Amino acid sequence: MPSAAGFVVLVLGVGLGATLNAAAGFGFSLLTVPLMALAVGPKEAVVLSAVMSVGSTGAVAWKGRSSVEAPVAYRLLGGALLGMPVGIVVLSRMAPEPLQILIALAVLASAGVLTLGIRLRRPNGSLDVGVGFVSGMFKTSVGVSGPPIVILLQGRGLAKNAFRATSSTVIVAVNLTSLVLFGVAGQIDRVVLIAAVVSLPALPVGFWLGNRLHERVPEERFRSLVLVMVVLSAGLALYGALLGQTPACCRGGYRSAN
Repeated sequence: MPSAAGFVVLVLGVGLGATLNAAAGFGFSLLTVPLMALAVGPKEAVVLSAVMSVGSTGAVAWKGRSSVEAPVAYRLLGGALLGMPVGIVVLSRMAPEPLQILIALAVLASAGVLTLGIRLRRPNGSLDVGVGFVSGMFKTSVGVSGPPIVILLQGRGLAKNAFRATSSTVIVAVNLTSLVLFGVAGQIDRVVLIAAVVSLPALPVGFWLGNRLHERVPEERFRSLVLVMVVLSAGLALYGALLGQTPACCRGGYRSAN
């Protein structure tokens, strides 16, 4: 179980992730999963991120539901349903330390791709399904499903509102489905439930603040801030995993087996 300081890190991370997600339309799991891994352990972090992201991303999806590009969303979800069982196998069989390293590397790679502004050229229906497969597999293995979807939708050149609504709708649907799979696989434990309850109040606060900032501050500024925070979060998680120890702020919860 995390220490009191670990819970503080968890709550602050969830609140900041919700703020940046509401303001920029992405980044909740990218920012929070590495921090959650330090506080509660990597496997628990993957599950907890799905629980918390339903609230954070669900609010964004509901607000923009009229702008969703439905055909693209359906194809992405179809692919994700095929990929999620593969990710569950990875999560179940991988030891905590290698998993934490994999989470950090996946987040850093995602931040790099988003920073470079890489886009898929001429996306088609088959590519939508393929990207959905990768997104679903990532969600149930390393807790991060958004970057492949963001890259695809950028390639489709969606307008700001359609991009935000479609990405958040697909991500929340993937999270809901992953929770069912986590439950069936026995991955939802007491630590996850307690951490979710403690962190829950940070979601509406972050959502409210992020929406206010979204209306007043240029979106590109927030995208840059998201990526900077993501790199710092992933770097801290990678540092802890490679050294085989938990930072002092989070001790009392997850500890290396070494």
